[in-house]
Amino acid sequence: MTPSLRSQVVREWQPFAAEPPPAAPALAQIVPGVMKRLGLHQRLWESQLFTRWTEMVGEFNARICQPTSLRKGRLTITVSHPAYILELRPHKALFLQKIHQHLGSNSVRDIIFRVG
Repeated sequence: MTPSLRSQVVREWQPFAAEPPPAAPALAQIVPGVMKRLGLHQRLWESQLFTRWTEMVGEFNARICQPTSLRKGRLTITVSHPAYILELRPHKALFLQKIHQHLGSNSVRDIIFRVG
């Protein structure tokens, strides 16, 4: 058997062995598009907001306040003591900026602080 004939037989026997399989897109790239098409992008933002809260606002702030709901672009943050509302209110713009950096500018448009 000649080398060229051998190569041809191997190619016919395993036609895709020489070619690597096409790379599948990462799940992180697929999920946001699917959620948006299903009308669930608000829920995606909410879940990312809750899981990445400490990363967005810092450990100290995450200990004294937690996001509780996101409705129509309005984020409700619950604090454990009324004094924390006065302390956190000046940081509202900074919180919005950090959230927009992580989730996009359409995710949250306003923040409300509540005691809970």
